[in-house]
Amino acid sequence: MKTLLVGINSKYIHTCLAIWYLRASINGIDNITVREFTINDMQDNILSEIYREKPGIIAFSCYIWNIGIVLSISKEIKKLLPDCHIILGGPDVSYDSEQIMSENGDVDFVISGEGEDVFPVLVKDLYAGTKQYKTLQGIAYKSSCSVIFNKGFNLVKELDKVSSPYNNELMKTTLNRIVYYESSRGCPFSCSYCISSTFNGIRFFSMERVKSDIFRILEYKPRLIKFVDRTFNCHRERAKEIIRFLISLNCETVFHFEAAADLFDSEMLDILRKAPKGRIQLEIGIQTINTKTLKEIDRVTDIDVLTGNVKKILSIGNIHVHLDLIAGLPYENFECFKKSFNYVYNLKPQQLQLGFLKMLKGSRIREESEKHGFYFRDYAPYEVLKNKYISYDEILLLKDMEETFERYYNSGRFGNSLNFIEADCFTSDSFNMYEKLAHYCRKNGYLDRPVSYRENIKILYSFYKDICQDSTDFEKFRQYMVLDFLSTDSSGAIPDCIKREDDSLSPGDIHSMLRNEEFIDKYLPQYKGTQAKNILKRVFFVKLNLLYPSNEVLLFDYSSKDEVSGKYQNVSVKGIPL
Repeated sequence: MKTLLVGINSKYIHTCLAIWYLRASINGIDNITVREFTINDMQDNILSEIYREKPGIIAFSCYIWNIGIVLSISKEIKKLLPDCHIILGGPDVSYDSEQIMSENGDVDFVISGEGEDVFPVLVKDLYAGTKQYKTLQGIAYKSSCSVIFNKGFNLVKELDKVSSPYNNELMKTTLNRIVYYESSRGCPFSCSYCISSTFNGIRFFSMERVKSDIFRILEYKPRLIKFVDRTFNCHRERAKEIIRFLISLNCETVFHFEAAADLFDSEMLDILRKAPKGRIQLEIGIQTINTKTLKEIDRVTDIDVLTGNVKKILSIGNIHVHLDLIAGLPYENFECFKKSFNYVYNLKPQQLQLGFLKMLKGSRIREESEKHGFYFRDYAPYEVLKNKYISYDEILLLKDMEETFERYYNSGRFGNSLNFIEADCFTSDSFNMYEKLAHYCRKNGYLDRPVSYRENIKILYSFYKDICQDSTDFEKFRQYMVLDFLSTDSSGAIPDCIKREDDSLSPGDIHSMLRNEEFIDKYLPQYKGTQAKNILKRVFFVKLNLLYPSNEVLLFDYSSKDEVSGKYQNVSVKGIPL
């Protein structure tokens, strides 16, 4: 009999760590296969690929992004392989096991909580035809025509006893993908919207285990290792030790953490200050600055300390900072969310995520939904539709703002242009600028279809001309758009809508500079000894006379990007008679 472990990820670059932990937990059984798909794959293709494996046992890892697909495919699999045992586990089935099985007759077992201790017992029983699984806690199964649920929620007490999943088989699948890593499980906090608050305490892998795993992963030179700890720095001294270890490594891998910035002390800030540029990324959940909301959701946050620490981290300039907001929280109406947005936006992080409250199964906020008049989707991801404080119309507007914000701010490609529009037309209200931009995009149909980067340039240029008709600085704005384009696109093919011949240097002037050894030594030493025609493939010259003095030329070097901003380097070349 064959066992198939299936992960269905939200994107190709993601991996499903859970199924690899299950794979590592099973000893003494051969013929176990892991398959990963994405929600963008055709369901027929997923079905046919699973069927070709001819499994006798299938285990699916279930999350809010894939539960619909999992249940649909399970139904079809049973038609083709009626004797196959289908096992579900994961966050989206751990809190309503009986209901899942009652409503989906094709599912044979549901495991609640962590599976490393329980899953091997169940699989071995199914291979041997025994039924020891009936004594396990946190498992739902069928008996005759009824569903039996042994109450409980499985948690592994000693994490170091869990076998490491980072074997050769897993690591070969992570090429050009994110590698997920956990140094702990659980969370010491009790935010009412988070399922980590449904069980108490936090458990840690030992430092020896963490370092051993990281060394093993780095053998494969991944681009990004993302720690999935709910609050990485809840244990301050342990977090410091891990960060010290990571910044001491001789590698080019980036490490991403979810952290509580108000828990950073001066020592941690000093450690972060020493990190190689781009080595560390921090995702910090602010969620809201409304103190009444924070109290209601049991989120313990010192906004003033958090803000101060975020400013300090950003000022260092070596760390990519990602801040989060959540719309739809209790006591936060549209105007309150606007205040939270402007407050966080003014910190100018590299990324700001506008998220929407999800009423997750098992969360306290879902159980208390009537208190605040919550209406939310019955289907995953269970996002809020409206509540006592915010309407669905307002949620839809924020959805449009989220999309435009992703295209323009979070893309990192329009920084100078957005700052110029804001200073010229929206002096004290950043939120209003993105609200107007969202309305403009909705009105013109730009949110109803995918839009290319170059079309987004044209849209923003047209938006500025439309919204700031009294402005006398259209030409300056255009030059800022050229600056943004050349800072993020190495093609040198400036879009027609912002291209002007006056910006260009003559081929003769360019070749003259690139043949000048003194010029190369000063501005492009890495190209010393390289023929001018080959240098020209990696550099670009432009004149932007409203942004720089008339005798200065901006030189872009496309051989490398800034490790934090992702922008190409440029330098102002002075004293050139053109």
